[in-house]
Amino acid sequence: DAEIAGWNTQGLPSDPVSSENGAIVNCSNRWPLLIDPQLQGVAWLKEREKDRGLQVTRLGNKDIVQVLERSIENGFPVIIENMGERIDAMLLPVVQRAVTMKSGKAYLTLGENEVEMHSRFRLFLHTKLSNPHYPPELQAELTLVNFTVTPSGLEDQLLALVVRKERPDLASRKTAIIHQSNEQLIKIKELEDDILKKLSSAEGDITENKALIEGLEDAKRQSTEAGER
Repeated sequence: DAEIAGWNTQGLPSDPVSSENGAIVNCSNRWPLLIDPQLQGVAWLKEREKDRGLQVTRLGNKDIVQVLERSIENGFPVIIENMGERIDAMLLPVVQRAVTMKSGKAYLTLGENEVEMHSRFRLFLHTKLSNPHYPPELQAELTLVNFTVTPSGLEDQLLALVVRKERPDLASRKTAIIHQSNEQLIKIKELEDDILKKLSSAEGDITENKALIEGLEDAKRQSTEAGER
């Protein structure tokens, strides 16, 4: 819940389908391909990855190879946005993760160059097409994630637009409350983790450890306050 709250703060819609999509993007072993006509998923990704050196490019850009080389070497996340139904053959080794191991290091072939792959490198593909048809061999290498807005999600968004137009004061209050609620969920999770860490690292009789008991009581108080808020 705390992680999803963080995604919502970064701009991911709060409906269940969007939360599931966020989990798939976050946990998938294959590079995700976002089917995202309304640009909600890619907007969330840009906000989420902006502090990690995010690079955004398109297949038609002249410098796409240089952007990918720099990102692969330095571990920057890359978004290739507005894809069609085809992908340049030169990029297939990156899409397919065709890694070659040399002296314990992973290398990707990009054109005529071999580029050392940083462990933090991530690739995100995006299309605005609502019903794209990709070749089976490409689908097998990627995780397709459908961010197309659902009817219930669309209702929530339209309602929010009407409220922002008719009662901007209520809209701003709601936004502030949601933001605070997300922050409290994250804080509660951090406090719970801190309590477990203190207990697991405690030595001897914990009932005699005054500092530990005071720390646990303080964490419990903060967690209770956060829950009430």
